[in-house]
Amino acid sequence: MYTHNVEDEMQPMVSDMEEETGINADFLNLSSEEGFSRAESEFPDVGAEVHWGQLHSLALLAQEEDMLGSYQSPEWEDVPDEFKDPDGQWYGWSYWYNELAVNTDIVDELGLDTPSSWEDLIDPQYEGEIVMPDPSVSGTGFLFVSTIIQMLGEEEAWEYFEQLDENVGQYVESADVPGQLAAQGEYAVGITWDQAVTEFVEEGYPIEGVVPDEGVGYDLDVIFIYDGYEDDENVQEIIDYVGSEAGMESAAEHRSMVTKPDIEGTAGDEEPNIIDYDALWAAENRQDIQDEWDSRFNS
Repeated sequence: MYTHNVEDEMQPMVSDMEEETGINADFLNLSSEEGFSRAESEFPDVGAEVHWGQLHSLALLAQEEDMLGSYQSPEWEDVPDEFKDPDGQWYGWSYWYNELAVNTDIVDELGLDTPSSWEDLIDPQYEGEIVMPDPSVSGTGFLFVSTIIQMLGEEEAWEYFEQLDENVGQYVESADVPGQLAAQGEYAVGITWDQAVTEFVEEGYPIEGVVPDEGVGYDLDVIFIYDGYEDDENVQEIIDYVGSEAGMESAAEHRSMVTKPDIEGTAGDEEPNIIDYDALWAAENRQDIQDEWDSRFNS
């Protein structure tokens, strides 16, 4: 299997799957972009049968390129239609959103305001005190950028990013690193994702999670079969397991929200302010957005 999930999260979920099904599985951790690019270059002989943990938007791109096999799993029948493909080419098992990791000690020490909105982040008081994932290589970074574009429109959004760049002290490759660097006190604010913030709060770091007032985009974390492997019984059983009550309860130990009704993730019954995020638009415009980002900030 390929996955963009970190090992500390993926290993216990795979172990639970192996215990429940008796199927042994190896996984390779790759960033969202690395995983997609690797599978695309390998196709039709992809080195993984299953991709358990990938962005919905990239699954849609893989679907457009006819890289996915179809399997209708009975275990997913009660999952709402918006979280799965009608032809069984991808299944969304959890969803996540951008969140700010704010180091309360650093904010107090530097006399900064605690940001409460995306707009706040372009205030000059945060110069050099923000760390964020590079959207050219990070799915979390891309979710942030595409969310701002969908909220503001392209022209205003790129003006926003130019101002934000003045305050960003570092762009990093991994989605979890901004939360880690903020937790360690290297930056006051990290642009990251919800679960990364939760982990550092639980570990006792002086971190506060902030969902910006304007709202956040979200992305499904999906599982799918690569074309050619859809008739493999073990592969089908893995898809069944991830959609089962046991699979969703295992995932709920590591994710804020899972898609099976009546199973609560780590966020409990809290509902973040989620915008009407268009994942298909994000997928179709992904390359253009990343190219524009590279030309402005990575050249």
